[in-house]
This record gives sequence, structure tokens and C-alpha cells, in this order.
Amino acid sequence: MALRFKVQLVVVADDDQQVSIEDLVVLTKDYERLEQLGLTQAEANALLLAVQRQILGRQIAAFLASRTPCPTCGRRRGVKDQKTIVFRTLFGTLKLASPRLRRCPCQHGGQASTSPLVELLPEHTAPELLYLESKWASLVSYGLTVKALQDFLPVDARLNTTSVRRQALQVAGRLEAELGPEPRFPLAGCPGECASLPAPPAPITVGIDGGYLRHWQRKSTHFVAIVGESVPADGPAKRFGFVQSHDPKPRRHLAAVLRRQDLQHNQELVFLSDGEESLRQLQCYLRPHSLHWLDWFHLTMRLTGLGQVLKGLVRVDAPRAAELQEALEHTKWNLCQGQVCPRVAPAHRAAHVALREPLRQVRGPGAGGAWLPALPLAERAPDPQLRGTAAGWLGDLHRLRGVAG
Repeated sequence: MALRFKVQLVVVADDDQQVSIEDLVVLTKDYERLEQLGLTQAEANALLLAVQRQILGRQIAAFLASRTPCPTCGRRRGVKDQKTIVFRTLFGTLKLASPRLRRCPCQHGGQASTSPLVELLPEHTAPELLYLESKWASLVSYGLTVKALQDFLPVDARLNTTSVRRQALQVAGRLEAELGPEPRFPLAGCPGECASLPAPPAPITVGIDGGYLRHWQRKSTHFVAIVGESVPADGPAKRFGFVQSHDPKPRRHLAAVLRRQDLQHNQELVFLSDGEESLRQLQCYLRPHSLHWLDWFHLTMRLTGLGQVLKGLVRVDAPRAAELQEALEHTKWNLCQGQVCPRVAPAHRAAHVALREPLRQVRGPGAGGAWLPALPLAERAPDPQLRGTAAGWLGDLHRLRGVAG
């Protein structure tokens, strides 16, 4: 025999007296199989929608009852007309009656009629629904956001990717406006001010990296997105991201995150990055004297690139290339052991020879094998990105020596 449940909503006054009892849903539940136990997703959504409809209806009715009398003389104002407002909430989309009230005869100026509900609801979407839409849209695609909300919440079945995208962009625009202007050297602090501050807390570690994203429609166009995470010793970590080529004031994003984590002027910052030029500029802008760490993966990528460059030197000067290759491997081993200061010089010499010293003669194409003028490797590389990478290898080792020293 099935069990029957009736869920009711009891409205009580301030003195705990019952004002009304509303029937929400009636459930008939079997109990002989595993899948029959408890509420199903459809039953839970129906219950949430019914509760939301009753509670919101009571709230709107109480609000309109308090706004119907004239605020000056207390006379009840007449209703000019009535419209319907669609209000999207986390637990369903509801249609609310919005009366338009006439101006009281005691008032001789102002608008002829007002709508209290329009003033209460300037936006027709509840803040909690906006929050979840924006949060999920920042983590997954718009389509998956719609599916997730429809699977777990009784949202409107007409919710689509276009509306989620529009709401997410509006929230993002409002957050961008709240950041304000980009501060000038916001985190440096003068020595006199730092001396008067209390003892600094533990350092804040900021990991930051960039990546190329290709335009969805124009495949030949791409932009660089910079993302990262700020991790304090005490407190939750916060993530940030921006597109430096599209944002006229990109550095304010990380500055705002560090401010929310109560960064002191005398508190140490530790940056983790791959040493890319734009990332180093951002770090130096925010805190010139902060500690910068190159992660081991990207450092070995640079050393591997130097090894590939030295392979081209074998055809011209094999003994020299073998000597430099041994020095490069020795440097890599010492860097892995944390011995940086006295061990970077061999790699520095290898980079200097491989990137700065031009090859004296290069055999050109053709049957005659004519000799072509010598060019440095950074200029001979056919790929523009490879030319830039080759030119940056030596600078990375220079910077590594500076950080280590």
C-alpha cells in the first residue's frame, strides 16, 4: 500500500497565531524498490516551485499593501491600470501583477502615476539566479550552464544560451566598472609608511601564466589571456584573469585581488611564472622588489631549446658544440639541485655562442652549393615566433643570474 504525504505551508503572525494554511503538493510514494525511496528530482522541483510561488506571492502582496496608501496623508490611492511582470528566480519563473497607482490629490507635483513593483524590481532576474548563471558560465560553456541549471533547479524551461550569455556579460561589465581606474603603483608603499606598519604576515604566493586563445570565427586571429591564482598563508585563494590586449587597464584585476586579501605594503609577494616578458612587467609594476620564481618545467623547456640550437653548431664546430652541450647538461643538473649562483655561467656561455656568434659560412641551396653570408641563428630562423624565442633564451639566463644573485 502506497504512502500519501501532504505538504502544507503555514503562515503565522508575530504572535505565532496561524494566519493561513496553504496546501502545496500531495505525494503518493511506494516503498518496495530502491528507486522509489525519497523524493525524485521532478518532485523536489515541483515542491520548490510551489513554495517559491506562495512565499513570493505573500511578500509581494504585503509590499503593495504598504505602498498603496499615500505617504503624505495616508489616503488609499486608486489603481490606474495593472500589468504583469515576469520575474525569474532560482526556483522558477513567476508572473506578478504590477498595479499602477494614481497620484494622491494632496500632491500637486511629480508623476501622475507610479508603479511600486517596478521600483522594487528594476531587474527581472533574482540576484541568486544571476550569481549561479555567471558562476557556471565562467567555468563551463553557456550550453552546459543551461543544462546544469535545468537538471538541478526548477528554472524556466525556456532558458537558453543567449540569455545566459547576456546576463553573464552584464554581470562582468558591472564588475569591471566597480574596479575603478587603474591605480598607480598600488602595492609599492614608501619606506616611511612601511616602517610604521606592524610586522608583516606570511608571504602571499601568486601563480600567473598566459595562453593564446584563437578567435572562434576568425581563425587567424588570436589573443593572450592571462590567468592566475593568489594564495595567502591564511584565508581562501582567489583567482583572476584578464586579456591584456583588450583591457585598457589590465593590472587593476590582480591589484584588486591582493587588496581583498589585505596585502600590507611591507608584506612579501612571491610570484611563480614562466618568465614571459609581459608577466614580468606585471610583476615588476605591482611590487618591484618581490621574489620571482621560474617554475622548473618552463626553465627546462628553455634549456632544451638551447640544446636544439647547439645541435646546429655541430656542422660547423663539432668540438666546440660538444663542449657547450656538456656545459649545458651540467648546468641543468646543478639547477635541479638548487645550485644556481655559480652554475649559470656555462649555460650563459653556451647561449652566447649559439645565439650571438654568427656562423662563418652557411652552405646555400642549389647544385653549385654557393656560400651565403653568415647570419645569427635568431635571424636565420624561418618562423617569427622561433626568432623571438631564440632571442629571449639569452635574456632568460641573464635574468636567472640576476634573480639568483
